[in-house]
Amino acid sequence: MTTKVKRHFPKNWKKKAITALMSLFLVAAFGAAVTSVVTNLASAQAEQGSECPISVELHFVKDGVPVCYDTTTRQVVFTIEDGINVDVSGLIINIIGLTKAVSIEDDNVIIRKVDTYHGKIDYNSKDAGPIRLMKITPKIDLDGNEQICLAQAITIGKVLPCI
Repeated sequence: MTTKVKRHFPKNWKKKAITALMSLFLVAAFGAAVTSVVTNLASAQAEQGSECPISVELHFVKDGVPVCYDTTTRQVVFTIEDGINVDVSGLIINIIGLTKAVSIEDDNVIIRKVDTYHGKIDYNSKDAGPIRLMKITPKIDLDGNEQICLAQAITIGKVLPCI
């Protein structure tokens, strides 16, 4: 006597399940996606926290007035000197007034080693108010890679009128 075994699954139950090979591909794809995201975040964080490998030694001149505001031409006039280590290939100049801040990025500036740079920046004190702070951040070029040296920026707090 033969007994018939009753099935608990439908006839096409194999088509509804996920195979071992498909699950392996899904796990591998998920792992690759997570690795890619973590790697991108880590490299962005490393670039953000990086500093210039060379000391720029940018500073205001010691003799005379390093920074002043010319009320007739409405320009901030400044003089800075570079050190002996590396040429400066650009400047980021931030001027913070009482009511407004002005940021200027000048890539046409090239300050050679042990050289002096006389700069003039347009600034209207009637719109932005008197200058509270001026910050100059140097840029250097290392083997074709532009580096912005935030840690070596120079600041001056009080900008007096030019005489």
